[in-house]
Amino acid sequence: MTSSSNARPKRAADHFARTNHFDFDEPSAKKPRFDPRNPSTLAPDTEENDPVLDADEIGKRVGIKRNAVNIDGYDSDSSIENFDARADAKSKGAAAKAKTKADEDDEDMFAEEEEADPGGDGDYLRREGKKKKPVRFLEDHEIEGQEESSKGGGHVSADFGADSKSRIDEAESSSESGDDEERDRLDPEIDEELGAGSKKRHAPRLDAFNMKAEQEEGRFDEAGNYVRKAYDPDAAQDVWLDGISKKDMKRAKEAKVAQERRIAEQRDRQRKEDAIPTSDVLATMITYLGKGETPMEALLRYGKLTEKKTTKSYNRNKRAKAQDIEVDEDPSKKAARDKAIKVIEDITESANRLQDRGIENIYDEPRELIVRHYKHETGEEWKDPPRTWEYRWVVAPEQVHGPYDSQTMQAWQDRGSFEGGAEFRAVGDSEWVDEADF
Repeated sequence: MTSSSNARPKRAADHFARTNHFDFDEPSAKKPRFDPRNPSTLAPDTEENDPVLDADEIGKRVGIKRNAVNIDGYDSDSSIENFDARADAKSKGAAAKAKTKADEDDEDMFAEEEEADPGGDGDYLRREGKKKKPVRFLEDHEIEGQEESSKGGGHVSADFGADSKSRIDEAESSSESGDDEERDRLDPEIDEELGAGSKKRHAPRLDAFNMKAEQEEGRFDEAGNYVRKAYDPDAAQDVWLDGISKKDMKRAKEAKVAQERRIAEQRDRQRKEDAIPTSDVLATMITYLGKGETPMEALLRYGKLTEKKTTKSYNRNKRAKAQDIEVDEDPSKKAARDKAIKVIEDITESANRLQDRGIENIYDEPRELIVRHYKHETGEEWKDPPRTWEYRWVVAPEQVHGPYDSQTMQAWQDRGSFEGGAEFRAVGDSEWVDEADF
């Protein structure tokens, strides 16, 4: 005969009785089952064997009793004797039980949902020739006297602006009812009609005039009895959700979406940033620097070209303060200023990228040292790109000619083409000079 050890786990007595008094051969019940230890509470469903949930330590209750003897694997050989005969008897018993169940289903449509309760109300009703009525719970709209818009949490105010006569009547009624000892126990802040709800401090909060809170913890049947929901052994895993409203969940979801969008944008920027070779960044920096010039000095040099010239305008009224008025810029100067702004942005962006890639003191390093970084990065010597030039006539400074390469400018200068008075500027520079070394 096979023997097994069903050691009682370490859990509360009520919870053990609720989940272990039913036979495992019974079909799953769809009808509400009541707790035999507490009829006003529903019985919980049988726990499912889920290895993933069992691995969770939160709310884990299953355990083996201390010092329990494990006899698995010690079955005797007699357990396999007459195996076929016992299997046939078991199958016949199951068939008879199924036939009896089918007969009960023909008699009562709710018989499938009823549970075997020997000695309970079901046996008593069957002996009396009566059928047990199914339990039906009321819906929210079926409960009368509710106010859906009502909300709890408020307090009752006892200050209704009563006149002196009402206060006198109140004093007389309080003096007539009860002895001195009872009046001493009464709180002077409590109103006679409103009770504890009229207290100005530590007053109990009012409940909403509806059953929303009660319907979350249980249900009302047709007879008006309140039946609490079954105990949920996994409820401890959702304790962290207590006090969190739907608005909080919505805000958290929106914040998560925004965070994911920011992370995606950051990854996209980083991907584009990594696609730019360091050699190109160094080349951009070197192009804007003069001999022996650092990026910081170049920023100061180009920064002077971005300043707008203003003139003071004085009002005839001596008390009025002078106002700054912007003067219309020369088109060539405006173009030079815009170009200087672009150069400042390129130098700053290149310096920041080089700092992120390990060259920390890039702002203070001269052009020659940055050229060494370029050679170390590419393995090639730096070659200055061919310079191009622009020129303008002194008599017409608004008209700029070019760009032209150095050979062309040198040939024109040798022929004396610029003797009429001209100014020169290398492409990338902002200042005009009278003489240039082509």
